[in-house]
Amino acid sequence: MNRIFVNKLLIAAFTVFLAGSFASCSEEDLDATIFDTKEYPLDRTSITFPLDTFVKKNFLEPYNLRYLYKMQDIGSDMNYNLVPCSYDQSVNLAVLCKYLWYDVYKDNVGEKFLKIYSPRIIHVIGSPAYNPSSGTEVLGTAEGGLKITLYNANNLYADNIDYMNEYFFKTMHHEFSHILNQNYNRPTEFDLISNGKYNTVSWNDTPDSVALGQGFISPYASSQAREDWVEVIANYIVKDTVTWKRALSTAQYDWELVTDVDAKHWTRCNAQVLAGLANRDSVGYFVRVSSTSGGEDETYAIQRKVIQRDADNKYAVPDAEGNIVFVKSSGIDGRAVIQQKLDMVREWLKTYFDYDLEKVRMAVQRRQWLTDADGNFIFDNNGNFINNLTYVRADGTTLLDELRAEVEKYKELQK
Repeated sequence: MNRIFVNKLLIAAFTVFLAGSFASCSEEDLDATIFDTKEYPLDRTSITFPLDTFVKKNFLEPYNLRYLYKMQDIGSDMNYNLVPCSYDQSVNLAVLCKYLWYDVYKDNVGEKFLKIYSPRIIHVIGSPAYNPSSGTEVLGTAEGGLKITLYNANNLYADNIDYMNEYFFKTMHHEFSHILNQNYNRPTEFDLISNGKYNTVSWNDTPDSVALGQGFISPYASSQAREDWVEVIANYIVKDTVTWKRALSTAQYDWELVTDVDAKHWTRCNAQVLAGLANRDSVGYFVRVSSTSGGEDETYAIQRKVIQRDADNKYAVPDAEGNIVFVKSSGIDGRAVIQQKLDMVREWLKTYFDYDLEKVRMAVQRRQWLTDADGNFIFDNNGNFINNLTYVRADGTTLLDELRAEVEKYKELQK
């Protein structure tokens, strides 16, 4: 009772104070703000002046976005051992953020869209953020729809598009999609598609193929519905058509992780496959030594398609014509599930943001990979896409050189 009484007294006193304040103050009586609102010019003598000017012109002025590449202690997660990003890598990441992210959205969704939904801070960290207890690595975070943090920027490799997508640009689209989801909720029906299949504890132990077979585009997507939602968007945007189709093909099957495959057996089977004498029934994204202790023969951990096997679950039992029999014990068509999720995502983006996912995806793909004058992709002699950023043109320059020149030109202002 005493506590309630004291609270009432405080509320009454505060009410009287406010009433007195409103009665005695007018707009004209207000003093100048106590905060320093003066805009200070950039230091032209600083070695970072070119990049400081670039991010001001291309992020701060059009989108009210602060691109912070000089690591902010107060804005960093002190649970990790972090270091700043180098100046050179900060330049690369800044120009690529503009080219592969902001310019794509501006051209295909609209500048107004970015002004409304863009984060207000992008904080670049040079080192990875490891979770030693779980063995996972944080690639990025989105905080309250206002700030995106990108890690590991010192290891940005423009000559490897797949690596850049996995560690940076998929992360950017992933975190930005979280911001969009914070403004408009995803359909509740989405969360029911894979209800009961999410694994919040050990998703990081799930191989890619196993996750795909369960209807998740990535292992991280299998952690919870909110991550599943944005992983569909991010992966669809950055993955080329061949990679996406390969993932859907993998998702048609049930997969299992087996950790006790005898090394000699695997080596013998693999040799037959390579010699064209047998068909591979197990396509491993990784094959690793599982055990070598006690002087025993080493065993392999492999991912393999679930097929009809003998009672010991070791050897395949083919049908009467000698064909491998694939088993769908889970009852899940991973391909159909992923496609259902993609359709939901596509409709949601169009409905709430007038965001055409196909246009955005194709714009990103044509900026990543080399195309001819008509926009058709050019392939190398092995049928692979060609990196558009580092492809050496007739004049000896690359697109990345051209993008970096947008920063370097501000050196002229220092003379």
